[in-house]
Amino acid sequence: MKKSFKILFALLLLAMPGFAQETYKGLPVIKATANVADYKIGGELVKGTWQIMPELAPDVLQVPVHAQQEKVVFYTNLDSIVFHVQPGEKHQFYVMLNGKDYALTELQGFGFDGLKFNELQVNPSYSFTYEQNVNNIFLNTLRGKYQLDEVVKGASNDTERALRMVNWVHNQWKHNGANEPSRPDALTILEEVKDGKQFRCVEYGIVATSCLNSIGLPARVMGLKTKDVETTEYGAGHVLLEVFLPDLQKWVMLDGQFDAMPVLHNIPLNAVEFQQAIASNYDELEIRSLSGTSKAQYVNWVYPYLYYFDVRFDNREGMNIARETIKGKSSLMLVPAGAKKPKVFQVKYPMKDYLYTTSPADLYRSPEINTLQYAEPMQLSVTGF
Repeated sequence: MKKSFKILFALLLLAMPGFAQETYKGLPVIKATANVADYKIGGELVKGTWQIMPELAPDVLQVPVHAQQEKVVFYTNLDSIVFHVQPGEKHQFYVMLNGKDYALTELQGFGFDGLKFNELQVNPSYSFTYEQNVNNIFLNTLRGKYQLDEVVKGASNDTERALRMVNWVHNQWKHNGANEPSRPDALTILEEVKDGKQFRCVEYGIVATSCLNSIGLPARVMGLKTKDVETTEYGAGHVLLEVFLPDLQKWVMLDGQFDAMPVLHNIPLNAVEFQQAIASNYDELEIRSLSGTSKAQYVNWVYPYLYYFDVRFDNREGMNIARETIKGKSSLMLVPAGAKKPKVFQVKYPMKDYLYTTSPADLYRSPEINTLQYAEPMQLSVTGF
């Protein structure tokens, strides 16, 4: 009898209509008394970063969708709401703050597309020079002063050496996107870090590149730029680095700001391979990080920057270097096939120093190490950048 009653009661509950969702202007409403909210995309919870701002209409949360759809839960201190978001979809709702102010909030789903390049096209005139640290006072000073041999001591392979070094650089300061050093070289940056200064992604790239070069792993600073680099006024670029790992005979991307190395099927990836893996192998992609960087948060943040890729032709390190150019240009930019060749950075800054290619083969040749000896005497107060 008791069992029959429980079954009947459960059926009645299922048959009852749910509580009506409160609405405002035809859209669902959730309540809050705190102006900071959390959200969860798939299994990744992001806490304390979303500001409830009624003055923005709408306030947009970009939702990365790696499959057909992604479950999104938005949490205030009092309430929550759930949506299933597909690429290209928009979902709107209101957050009623303190019982009076309505913040129109919009979830925008976006997918991930692999870029297309001209895989076989190679321009033989695009050549690069890399550092090999032959009697380089600048690099040897850096290596000795900061005991960089100890950082990589006991590492079993070049991948582990690179991971340890980028982790060491990552831990030297907290990111501050508004600060620049007095001079853009590793010794100056690290000296100013001792005084409590904090720096941008640019400086993580410079320092990590120099540290890797100092221990014999050829490295280069790489600039990333978004598709809308010419028309957006802020946040159109990110700087990281790539290192050539001799034991794998390949270029590998590292991000000092985030302490990240992308890996697929146990093979570290370069920046272009990383972009392709996000689009086609996200579930199997991993982010190796000695500080535990979140795969989802890093991929979702960095993906828009993985559109244009640029590196200098002359990647030597030291003082008073007259940097080599090709056709009067200092850098090569890899551009997706059919994409515009950008000439302006963030609306108002001309980009005059680039040659362009649509072939990753031009960007990813094995380094031909230059054996140039550095002139002496060298003053460490002078930078070659």
